[in-house]
Amino acid sequence: MFKLAQELAGANLFALLFAAFMFDVPRYTMSLISLALLSLKRQRPGETPLANASVSVIVPAFNSAGGLERTIATLRRQTLPPLEIIVVDDGSTDATRAIAERARSRGYVDTVICHGTRCGRSAALNAAARFARGDLLLTADSDTLFAPTTLARMAAAFRERNVAAASCNIDVTNERDTLTTALQGLEYLMSFSAGRSFLDVIEAIACCSGACSMYRRDVFMRQGGLDVGPGEDLEFTLRLRRLGYTIRFVHNAWVTTAVPDNPVSLLRQRARWDRDALRVRSIMYGEFSLSHPRERLPNTLQRLDFIVLDLFPTLIFPFYLIYLVGLLGAKTPLFLASIYLLMLVISLFNIGLACILFNRRANCFSLAASLIFPLYQGIILKCARFATYTSEILFAASRHDDFVPPRIRRALFG
Repeated sequence: MFKLAQELAGANLFALLFAAFMFDVPRYTMSLISLALLSLKRQRPGETPLANASVSVIVPAFNSAGGLERTIATLRRQTLPPLEIIVVDDGSTDATRAIAERARSRGYVDTVICHGTRCGRSAALNAAARFARGDLLLTADSDTLFAPTTLARMAAAFRERNVAAASCNIDVTNERDTLTTALQGLEYLMSFSAGRSFLDVIEAIACCSGACSMYRRDVFMRQGGLDVGPGEDLEFTLRLRRLGYTIRFVHNAWVTTAVPDNPVSLLRQRARWDRDALRVRSIMYGEFSLSHPRERLPNTLQRLDFIVLDLFPTLIFPFYLIYLVGLLGAKTPLFLASIYLLMLVISLFNIGLACILFNRRANCFSLAASLIFPLYQGIILKCARFATYTSEILFAASRHDDFVPPRIRRALFG
C-alpha cells in the first residue's frame, strides 16, 4: 500500500508525506504515542483529592426539560458534594422552570434564577456567579451527566495556585443511536481524550468546553465573567492564558453529553464552532500575527496547533486536490484510495491505543464507524470547515450566530 502510493506519487516522498499531513494522518498518532510513553501517569501537584474544596455548580438552562433532572441527579451523587447548585432558567418556553423549582423544593437545587426572556448562556452564567459562594465555579450544560468523581478530580487540579480554569474528558451519551453519533464518539475520543491530554502535558490547552468547565471564582469575577458574544468559552480561556494563568485538562474526570444525531444538525453545530473560533483567534486576539513579543512558549504552541494542524490544511485543501489532479491525472482516484487505506490503518491504530489508554470499550457500532472515520475526519469535516472559514473571512458570518440572542447581537455588532 505504501509502495503503491509512492509509485503513484511519482516516487516523490515529499508528495506522499504531504498527503498524509493534509488528511490528518499524523495529528493524533504522535499525541497517543507520547501519552503511551508517559502512561498517563505524569503526576501533578493537583492529582490527589482536595478535601476542603467548595464548589458552586451553575447550570444555565434554555428549554432543557428533557435532560435537566438527570443532570441534577448526577451532581447530587458526587464524591465531592457541591456546596450549592444554581439553575438559571434562561427564558425557557417549556417545563424547564417547573422542573427546576420542583428540584429546589425537594432540596436538590439551592437556587433558581429565572430570566423572563432569553439572555444567552454567558449572561446566565455571569448572573449566577454573582450569587455563588464557592471558591470554585463549575459551569455545565443542562444535558451533561457526571461520573461520581468528576468534581473531586477537577477540583484537585486547583492545588496549583496559578491554575485558573480546568476542563474534563467528554464521552458521548447517544453514541449508539446513529452513524453520525458513532462517528462523533470516535472523534471525541481522538480530539478530547487524546488531543487535549497531550496539549495539557505541554500546557497548550486553548479552550475549556462549555459542557463542563471549572474556574476559580475570584478570577472569574475579577475578569468580569464570560464575554456575551460568540465563542465565549474559547475567548475566556484565551483571555486567562494571556493574563499568565494556567489552564488544565483533567483526563480522568469524565462527563457524558448528547451530540447531534443527524448530519444537518452536526454541520450546523460545527459551522458555529469553527466560525466563532476563527473570529476570536484572528480578530479578538490576533493570533495569526507574527509579532508576539514576550509570548510564553505554551501560548505559542497552542497558536501553532490551530494554525499549522487546522487552519492551514483546511484552507489549502481544495487547491491541493486540484494540484493532485494536475500532477497525477487519471491516477488521482487510485492515489487517493491508497492514501485512504493508509489513513484507515493508522486510524485503527489510533482508536485501539486510545481505547487502551482511556479505558474505553469499542462496541460493534463504533468498530463499523471506524472504517469510514478517516473519510469523516479527514475529508468531510475539512470540507465543511473550509466553507465555514471562507464565509467567516468573506462575510463575518459569526455576527449572525443564532446561539447569541438577537438583541445581544444587535448590541454587539449594530
